[in-house]
Amino acid sequence: KSASPSTSSLSLLSSASGRAKMSVCGPSSKTTPSSSSSLSSSSSALSSAGPPVKVHRARKTMNRPPFPQVLSFVMKNTVMMRSGRLNKCLCLTSHDVCADGSDAETERLEELPLCSCRMEAPRVDGFSARSNRTCMAIESINGELVGCTNVIVKGETMRPSSRVSLMVLCETHRSHMVKHHCCPGCGYFCLSGTFLECCPDVHIAHRFHRGCVSVLGGGRSRGGVGVGLLFCPHCGEDASEAREVTIPPAAPSSGSNVVTANVRKGAELQTQPANATSGEDVVALGDGGVDSVGPSLVLPNGKPVCPSALLPGDRRAALQRAILTQDTERRKKLRFHPRQLYPAAKQGEAQRVLLMLMEGIDPSYQSDSQNRRCALHAAAQRGLLEVCYLLIQAGAKVDAQDKTLRTPLLEAIVNNHVEVVKYLIQSGACVYHADGSTGLHHAAKRGNLEVLMLLLSTGQVDLNVQDSGGWTPIIWAAEHRHIDVIRALLNRGADVTLRDKEMNVCLHWASFAGSAEIAELVLNAGCPLSSVNLHGDTPLHIAAREGYTDCVTLFLSRGADIDIMNKEGDTPLSLARCDTPVWVALQINRKLRRGISNRVVRTERIICSDVAQGYENVPIPCVNGVDDEGCPSDYKYIAENCETSTMNIDRNITHLQHCSCTDDCSSSNCLCGQLSIRCWYDKDHRLLQEFNKIEPPLIFECNMACSCHKSCKNRVVQAGIKVRLQLYRTEKMGWGVRALQDIPQGSFICEYVGELISDAEADVREDDSYLFDLDNKDGEVYCIDARYYGNISRFINHLCDPNIIPVRVFMLHQDLRFPRIAFFSSRDIFTGQELGFDYGDRFWDIKSKYFTCQCGSEKCKHSAEAIALEQSRLARLEVCPETAGEAGLPVLGHSC
Repeated sequence: KSASPSTSSLSLLSSASGRAKMSVCGPSSKTTPSSSSSLSSSSSALSSAGPPVKVHRARKTMNRPPFPQVLSFVMKNTVMMRSGRLNKCLCLTSHDVCADGSDAETERLEELPLCSCRMEAPRVDGFSARSNRTCMAIESINGELVGCTNVIVKGETMRPSSRVSLMVLCETHRSHMVKHHCCPGCGYFCLSGTFLECCPDVHIAHRFHRGCVSVLGGGRSRGGVGVGLLFCPHCGEDASEAREVTIPPAAPSSGSNVVTANVRKGAELQTQPANATSGEDVVALGDGGVDSVGPSLVLPNGKPVCPSALLPGDRRAALQRAILTQDTERRKKLRFHPRQLYPAAKQGEAQRVLLMLMEGIDPSYQSDSQNRRCALHAAAQRGLLEVCYLLIQAGAKVDAQDKTLRTPLLEAIVNNHVEVVKYLIQSGACVYHADGSTGLHHAAKRGNLEVLMLLLSTGQVDLNVQDSGGWTPIIWAAEHRHIDVIRALLNRGADVTLRDKEMNVCLHWASFAGSAEIAELVLNAGCPLSSVNLHGDTPLHIAAREGYTDCVTLFLSRGADIDIMNKEGDTPLSLARCDTPVWVALQINRKLRRGISNRVVRTERIICSDVAQGYENVPIPCVNGVDDEGCPSDYKYIAENCETSTMNIDRNITHLQHCSCTDDCSSSNCLCGQLSIRCWYDKDHRLLQEFNKIEPPLIFECNMACSCHKSCKNRVVQAGIKVRLQLYRTEKMGWGVRALQDIPQGSFICEYVGELISDAEADVREDDSYLFDLDNKDGEVYCIDARYYGNISRFINHLCDPNIIPVRVFMLHQDLRFPRIAFFSSRDIFTGQELGFDYGDRFWDIKSKYFTCQCGSEKCKHSAEAIALEQSRLARLEVCPETAGEAGLPVLGHSC
């Protein structure tokens, strides 16, 4: 960003390359299955996925047998590929599938099993160890997945069909598997809840989910009603007569853990990585739940892949297709290199990505040829939700960084993929980036309002967070003219007074963008029109230089100063090109101002945009509507106390008493709170109602030796000024300070800052108007003198009815001789009210000889009238002391 006053571009970073805040960081050929495996692929798809799929091949398309013969051939090949023992199971009969064919083929069809519930695969070395010797069974109960945690006895693996991964099971689930109580489509056990039951025999019950029913000739249906023939995935019998059974769930046992949340209609995507075997993580389902989605599988790391994790739509359908075909593809025994995962994810090949993950490819692999980008970067950039889901379930690093420090979340944000952003955040992605920016900055920059509102709703990022250049989200939105984003941020309470590294506020960037509409919104939100950046430019300078007539007209109508000069000595008029509409508007405004400069009624004019010169958290403007006095300049503004001679303050960190809190220091065990009697701040960093405002106790805030976080609630004064104040010219008391916002009771206002001096030094100084006695009881007395060094507090006037009180506070040291003086509001203060505290009787005992109080309060004790009444009373007492007793007045030297 650039905001040079002498050039025609707004320059906010001294970079030769301009605005270098963030950078936005082909298609690989798909692997075609070999012709030798095409036939087995087709047969496996028919036998495991149910519906026949039209397969397009580049060759070998002639002499294809009719459908009944193909099915017979497919079933024959399927049984040749199966391993282990073949247990007899009810199968397709000839009259169910074809009307002709040989008797031999019919017999083979009748003997061929569709499911493998009664098949027991050999023991696989290390498989039991990977499952921690825990049963891998998952039960589906009305949209909830319940994982079994029973200990396994046998190491042999089982599965209901070839599309489901092998599992080691406890004895209970092994018996249910043999009874065909495990759905071949999704691999979940049907022991309770609602499911379909096919009963080819009075003693046999095949259980499966409605969404897992096999459909020949019509594809798959969510409701279980297809266009083609419906077949039981266990035996292949006609499933149109299958009955729907509901078994109430039994009481939760110690051997099961719930691993999913209840299904909600129309629920948003809430999928998080889940461990199906441990049952510790949660997977929220989309519409329909497990029972209506169909196939699923378990990845090598034990986490399930279930289409129900995605909302209905193209992404869920793509995930379903990938699951249905993965077993067929795995039989081809293809070998992959980790480098192939990135192009597959980039092209959205969910089937290939899943195949690689099932083969154990590292989902977080980062290739140097891709600038250290991983597959999750590619999927997030393309908005491929199903691929992101597969990768994260497989254990991909959600916050992986490439060479430019970009994360998958950043890729999804800049490309406005809302669902991917939502899923990544719910999966634990961090919205803060290593370059100092956040996802909120990028969303505001690109005008992605939906993403921006999503990020704000998470509560993970501050609305006014500043990046490495000091730019806030509203500054980015202002520069890129995203007015909808501006309105949304302002409605959320965005701070328009925050400055970037070169002291520009949001209004500077709105002026640079030339958007009068945004500039007006920002001005109405309280952004000061007279703000000056590091180069001395006001928003009017920038608008005049760039030639934006609408912005110039707006600023002039709001009272912008056309004679103010920047550090190069240029005024807005001198920067405007001659005879342009901007130049004409500035000339007319200048003549009008000169014509009314001698009018009787004065209006307030801003003579300084920030008397603190950036040393405080908020700017403190100076205005004058009384006379022609300029901004005070006879002192040096400082934000902390200073010393001009050695004070020997004990700043040794080992001498500090400190707390060991790990919370926000709200407990009674906080040592710093105990030093103060108790912690006197509430959760809003205000003094408690019971705080003694007449004789305030000492407050010991947490210090640098404490173990607590810097944001704990016992660190208020050290956080600096947070309220908006204004230095203004009063009618009778010179300069004063007033509030530019409503200030609740107990709020920290500011600290009395000045030069630390001894009492002896104070006695020899000529001007004692700014002395503040530290009032330490023991040892030598010290003062704070704000005559030559001070902050805004040096201008706070005396009020006989004060609305702020001074409190002694210790922060960086605990030397009782040198407390810090902090001002807190003693009551609610409203916008425009003057701030004031009681200077004390000792001050007026001396100063009343030179001037009187002008506060105008009904309780004023030091006005000319009050002093005259007091002198009259004292005179009467000298003449007739006895009248004092009659009047009930105390008389010095006389007993009542």
